[in-house]
Amino acid sequence: MKMNLERLRRGALKFLIMDALHHKPMHAYEIMKTIEGKFNGVYKPSPGSLYPVLKNLINEGLVKVEEHDGKKVYSLTDEGLKKWAEAKANVKSVFSTPVDYRKLVSMLFDISLVLYSYREKMVNEKVYDEVSSVLMECRAKIERILESQSSESK
Repeated sequence: MKMNLERLRRGALKFLIMDALHHKPMHAYEIMKTIEGKFNGVYKPSPGSLYPVLKNLINEGLVKVEEHDGKKVYSLTDEGLKKWAEAKANVKSVFSTPVDYRKLVSMLFDISLVLYSYREKMVNEKVYDEVSSVLMECRAKIERILESQSSESK
């Protein structure tokens, strides 16, 4: 079961690429396989989604590309390594909050897997509209809870 990249934000893919390259320089295919491995095969970025993000990382000076044996090999620059370490620290701080934030993220991921596994059943526009409505209501309710919490703490 594979998920499309559109389900992940570009920033998440940027971090996943940098995380893969943190371990060693890689070809684009190796980067895709490393990311796929992190998701146990559920998600694998397509070349069409990977290359634009790699290009942006190169333009930002975070990744460099060299040719070895006629193949492009990508690696983190010193600045890329610094940005990766900062991002990794931010991820750890988000997941070390007093509440089990990971559990919430896991629940969201479970919902995406349910949607993906029933994708053939959503050919009916009525079913799609019902599911979409539930998700929009859920998002609105979560935002109301969080907004009321942030206004209470002021």
